[in-house]
Amino acid sequence: MSCVQLDSISTVERSHRIALGSRVGTYPADAVSTLLARGRLIEYWAHEACLLPARDWPLFRPAMEVGGRRWYGEVDRTHPHLREHVLEEIRSRGALGSRHFDGAARQGEMWGWKPAKRMLELLWNHGELVVAGRQGFQRLYDLPERVVPREILESPTPAEPERLQELVVRAVRARGVLTEQGVVEHWRLRGGAARVRDAIESALADGLVERFAVEDGGRPVLVPAGTEADRPAPSAAVLLSPFDNLLWDRPFARRVLGFDHLIEVYKPAPQRRYGYYVLPLLWRERIVARADLKSDRAAGALVVRAFHVEDGVRRSAALEDAFERALDRLRRVIGLDTVLR
Repeated sequence: MSCVQLDSISTVERSHRIALGSRVGTYPADAVSTLLARGRLIEYWAHEACLLPARDWPLFRPAMEVGGRRWYGEVDRTHPHLREHVLEEIRSRGALGSRHFDGAARQGEMWGWKPAKRMLELLWNHGELVVAGRQGFQRLYDLPERVVPREILESPTPAEPERLQELVVRAVRARGVLTEQGVVEHWRLRGGAARVRDAIESALADGLVERFAVEDGGRPVLVPAGTEADRPAPSAAVLLSPFDNLLWDRPFARRVLGFDHLIEVYKPAPQRRYGYYVLPLLWRERIVARADLKSDRAAGALVVRAFHVEDGVRRSAALEDAFERALDRLRRVIGLDTVLR
């Protein structure tokens, strides 16, 4: 997958747990935090805030050098003393979360973040701290040299042409098929498709990816080298996180899957068409339906609030069976006992 998007909403389950579970099935709930603590994974900005293999640290060092996405505001100017205070506390006490630091948020501050929280974010964006695990969903920050293997931290930053080519190849291998714009969207690269055009041509010349024309007459696509164009359709039925990698490039999802992806969690209830936290149902080679779901953890149940079949899809016993299998898979990933419909 190359990277897995993180999101704080837990109506069903954290998004990264759903995305990983749709591919690998059940896995220990503490696996991601354990891999972060062991320096096998890092968190950083990719498409959005994502889990990434730790070996990719050098690919994101240029972003760290300019301060990442800078959602932390001007805390380095308004509270410059906090930098050394936060670093010294972590040096002496080990991995800490924002709750370990005093100071309340002031009215009107970004998302109500207290200054220490914003300083932690600044230091993480600059690569001066890493996420060394989570308690619940709250990050624990530590010094990179105590978490990430030395050989990774000391690896040189690739020159920009090589770095962009590597990002192109990682995205295409992860997604299977992408347009040039899809590569840009995968990493949210500035500069549009023009930014990666030379890197794509280099990857094509080096035999790392191939370019296919498509029968629909739309833009050509990039695929991993050696891809077979006529593989049989998969039989799996899985419910996808609304933030799943497969759905990042919405125009391509419409083109390939005939699916108009909507995320409605941020809309007022009367404006929602399908529901609050809606998971697309992928079956065979199509997205055939959407399910508005909720986890009732007290009852140990995955609750189906609504089920919407896509236009052109016929309700059938086979579709019902696919949905039941996908619900059971998701239930087991979350760790719930039953499904309520």
